[in-house]
Amino acid sequence: MKQLQLNLRRLVDLRGRELERNQAELAAKEQLRARSAAAVQRLEALNAQLGPTGASAPSLALNGADYKQAVMQWADQQRQHLAVHEADVAAQRQAVLAVARKQEAVGQLLDRVGERLRADDERRQQKGQDDLAGQVWLRGRA
Repeated sequence: MKQLQLNLRRLVDLRGRELERNQAELAAKEQLRARSAAAVQRLEALNAQLGPTGASAPSLALNGADYKQAVMQWADQQRQHLAVHEADVAAQRQAVLAVARKQEAVGQLLDRVGERLRADDERRQQKGQDDLAGQVWLRGRA
């Protein structure tokens, strides 16, 4: 039983490290997702600032239209990257929750094993005291 308790403590520690590692990965992925979201917002704001492209000379209008189209394509690419990052963050959150649940389950098992060991120790101590009391009582009668 003591070996089981020791092994469970090790497992809780390992799960704790795994949880910390997964939380760090989640934080990094969340940071990347936030950067992608900010890039999309900046590109959309830039696109809104460009305005209509046909008001000036034809060569400038063509150049402006090409630039606006490039900005819009870039914003679309960033939205696609953002969607991938959001899915990755969601998957990482699920992984963190799964590891946390496993750690909690092992921790609860460790607590139950510890309670059982304490109860066994108390029973042994009580039995020893009962045996001593019985011996004292027998000596007193003799």
